[in-house]
Amino acid sequence: EKVKIQLSTLRKGEAQYAARMQDIQILRLKIRDLHRELTISQNTSSHTDEFRQNLISTQRELLQEKTKVKALSEELENPMNVHRWRKLEGSDPATYEMIQKIQTLQKRLIFKTEQV
Repeated sequence: EKVKIQLSTLRKGEAQYAARMQDIQILRLKIRDLHRELTISQNTSSHTDEFRQNLISTQRELLQEKTKVKALSEELENPMNVHRWRKLEGSDPATYEMIQKIQTLQKRLIFKTEQV
């Protein structure tokens, strides 16, 4: 009877040992996955610094361009040097003259396209 108890205990121990070995295998796989994730995150963290520097320089450029736009729009609203402009004088031709000019230009275009 002691032998049966010992055999039963031995089988239970072997089953528990096999289960623990399987747990060890699973934990080793998890450790490998975590190492892989760690190397990936380290690689991306090195790129993060580059991206951060690029972002800062781009934001600086954007701020400079916004400042330029603001200065130019203010100058357009309130011109300082009024003497640099001159008033253009002229009159609009009559509607009939414009129609005639369009027709002559169309005829010239047709003639040129026929020559080609």
